[in-house]
Amino acid sequence: MNLQPLFDVKTRLEQAAIAGTGLLAEDFRLQRAAEALKPLAAASPVFAKIDSGLQNLLAAPPEDRSGQLLDLLSLVDAVSYTQGACGMDGELTPLPAGFGTCAPLSYGQLQPLLEALTGTGGGRMNLIRDMWENHPEYFGDFRVLPALIPGLGDGYAELAELISDILKAQRPEIAALLKKDFDPAGKKEMVRRVEVISALEGSAATPWLKEVLSEAKKDVRTAIITALGTDSDNTDFLLQLSKGERGSNRDAALQGLALQEGEAVLEFWKKELQKNGNSVRFLELASSDWASDLTAAGLQEQLRRALANPKPMSPEFQEELLLWLHASYHKSSPAMLDFWRWADKHLEEIGRLQTHKSMPLTVDQRLTDMLFFSLRDTKQLCDLCFELWEKDTENPRWLPHAFLAALLTLPAEEVYDRFSPYVLTAKPLTENKRKRELSDAVLKGLSRVYWDKEQNRYATAPSTFSFLAGAAEGPAPAQPLDPRWIRRLIDAVWKPSLDRQPTPFQTGELVDGFDTFLARLVNRSDEAMCRIIIPWLRRRALETGFWNSFSRWLLYFGSSPLGILADSMKKSKRAPYLYSVWSLLDEASKTLPAQEMILLLEEIQAGEFFTQKKEVKETVFTKTIVDLQAGRPFPEWHTWNI
Repeated sequence: MNLQPLFDVKTRLEQAAIAGTGLLAEDFRLQRAAEALKPLAAASPVFAKIDSGLQNLLAAPPEDRSGQLLDLLSLVDAVSYTQGACGMDGELTPLPAGFGTCAPLSYGQLQPLLEALTGTGGGRMNLIRDMWENHPEYFGDFRVLPALIPGLGDGYAELAELISDILKAQRPEIAALLKKDFDPAGKKEMVRRVEVISALEGSAATPWLKEVLSEAKKDVRTAIITALGTDSDNTDFLLQLSKGERGSNRDAALQGLALQEGEAVLEFWKKELQKNGNSVRFLELASSDWASDLTAAGLQEQLRRALANPKPMSPEFQEELLLWLHASYHKSSPAMLDFWRWADKHLEEIGRLQTHKSMPLTVDQRLTDMLFFSLRDTKQLCDLCFELWEKDTENPRWLPHAFLAALLTLPAEEVYDRFSPYVLTAKPLTENKRKRELSDAVLKGLSRVYWDKEQNRYATAPSTFSFLAGAAEGPAPAQPLDPRWIRRLIDAVWKPSLDRQPTPFQTGELVDGFDTFLARLVNRSDEAMCRIIIPWLRRRALETGFWNSFSRWLLYFGSSPLGILADSMKKSKRAPYLYSVWSLLDEASKTLPAQEMILLLEEIQAGEFFTQKKEVKETVFTKTIVDLQAGRPFPEWHTWNI
């Protein structure tokens, strides 16, 4: 159906509305458009109604034309809008590979994100991070992806790294966008492009990486070699690169070769470590048996040489020895297990080794710590720790290791029954020093355990050595922690000596490390644990005056600071800030009923902490109480900030 006559009528009526109705009788263009509309009027009732309106308008006396014109124009406008369409002629074709998806998102939804990605200045980081956390689907849209890629070269390194992480989480097809306009001689943006492409494509990126390597310069070349090292099929190529590359480029090749397998790789590393023992640092990331065997043999040889030399060791020898020690992380081949048995027999001698400045080197402590932090839920290492400890169960040296091994492999109840007697709840009459050492040893093992609220399970905390090996976290205990541990720790005669630490709530208060250690052991969905920890937290709030931190812990574990909040504030060494009080109560209002919020406000008000600001006491607290009594929500900060 040809709708052009309808649009012509609409145009002429709009002109008539501008020019005035006095000239309607002489408007031959309107009359011609009315004639052209006749076929449409015969085909549809709505067009017939328009045709009838036109005839009435043209025949109407001058004084009636204005009203009829407006009525008819409204009808024509409405019908015209219903016939509207958008689009282009031609066949639909898919977006080119790598350009993302077409998400049902308006420009208004994407505009703040696009402005943050393409703009400059502060504030962009928080907006992009918030968008990524709350709307990750926005970043796969074909309008957003091209704006992400230049951000890899953003001058704000933290933002560039965030964008790199976002791109690594996209579909592999976007690698085509990253390869487009790639500059092998570029700077940091090109380095990050290589890292993202490698993360997205894995071994499929190898042909392209080899292609661009010939022209790559400086840091880009290093990044390409590093990426090639993640592909197990590149062993021969990496061996070849190790002969011709120098500096950081050769280091990248060695890093890759540490992750390869095969007889050629083993022979290479035997020769490499003979020539340069410091290269053992690249084996920190390796967990294969061949790397474990080489590390065990080399570390034992280094210690034998140190023990055979009565003089203090040189700085160079000391540095290399520590590199060999760090390389033993998370290795568990039979040869490495034998090394630990040998080290156990020689720890007294090893403990006497000195630095080049004739100071204790404490290698014995470093060794036991390395095994402790290397311990994972592998049967070989757990069995070794039990073996070392069971030789002398009253010696605290290997007790943390055995305790952690038990947590990783045994039922929770059995772990508690077996090891809790070391944590005394009544002061002994004799052997206080030795028994305290045993208690501290168990608590050291327990210090690696925490409740991971994100994954809703217990986990073991990463260590310095874990970070060296790229591990985000340690293994999970075999079973959830026995709740009896919380009561045992509260009643313990000796608490561990821990530094003051910030809490997870960013209150600015540094609380005793034991409080943080204890709180992170509690699973807040375990009612038995919460019943035990809540009275302790209330008591500690009164003892320490850290009202903000302990109140938030009480809220976190499903309780309330009502009854101790004001007294804890009085115990504090500094007067409370109004914003801190509002922030705490705002958080409390998310879980506590209105009546309890009113009682908290009255408790703070009665403490007279803000008597120097009478308007605060009378206006803010009283008004908030009235609001809550009336069923209104807890107010925003700006209503308090007067």
